[in-house]
Amino acid sequence: METILTGQPTAQGNGGTTIRSEQPVSVLAPPGLVSVLVPCVGQLEYTRLLVPGLLRHTRPPFELIFLDIGSLDGTAEYLAGVAAAAGSQLRIEVVRTPTDLGVGQAVGQALSLARGEFLVLLNNDCVVPEGWLDQLLALAAPQPTIGLVGPMSNYAVPPQLVENVPYRVGPKKGAGAAAGDFLVDVSAVQRFAREVYERHRGKWVQAERLGGFCVLVKRQVLKKIEQTSSLREWSDLALFDTDVLSAKARQAGFTLGLCRDLFVHHFGSRIFAHGAPAAGEAGRGGMA
Repeated sequence: METILTGQPTAQGNGGTTIRSEQPVSVLAPPGLVSVLVPCVGQLEYTRLLVPGLLRHTRPPFELIFLDIGSLDGTAEYLAGVAAAAGSQLRIEVVRTPTDLGVGQAVGQALSLARGEFLVLLNNDCVVPEGWLDQLLALAAPQPTIGLVGPMSNYAVPPQLVENVPYRVGPKKGAGAAAGDFLVDVSAVQRFAREVYERHRGKWVQAERLGGFCVLVKRQVLKKIEQTSSLREWSDLALFDTDVLSAKARQAGFTLGLCRDLFVHHFGSRIFAHGAPAAGEAGRGGMA
């Protein structure tokens, strides 16, 4: 069943972890704060493509928390530069673990740093369009029964999948790529995202699960789930395992909403797993 919203967005060592914070952590958070959590497992070329658009197209108040999982390609230095450039205008935290053996602890540290009323899990291999966060919030915020919200994408499982997109994706990486080559034509992605928005404005559907490449989670959902059992009992990735999170949220009585009018490009790498997903499993698993 497809539903149409009447309201619209108002604005466009050995597994140990270390935390680098540019600003002191405050227990006070502005109303409506969104904590955007971005895991990075190397793949600096993706992160460099995501971050400028993320900063440009995300409305305040929000904070960024990066999880750097064993990156050796300059990701740590790049994230340090992003945080330094933001200064006091935007809270940016970086949680780092040298190997994937420390993923569980790093996830726990990242969640302890997140102050938001809403949390967004966002892969570093995504491209977000203008107004993306407004659209997620426009569906989630006014409806108490909706606990998780996700977008449409070119790399996901149905019903989130958009099978045909009118742009080409270039080589993801490799020695043959020239310096400065783009992985995708970002302007073409933005144009297509606007077309999707105009074509499906205000429309959404219920889903049984949502892919972890981009999903908004209400803080109250996590609190209700934790009343009966911890997500860590089911997966070391906690809320980053969105198969478990989707199931537990539904068991707790929440609806999962899919924004038909929001398109987020996803390159389709596996953040917390090695190798490409099997046929028919694009976008499945923890932060895939």
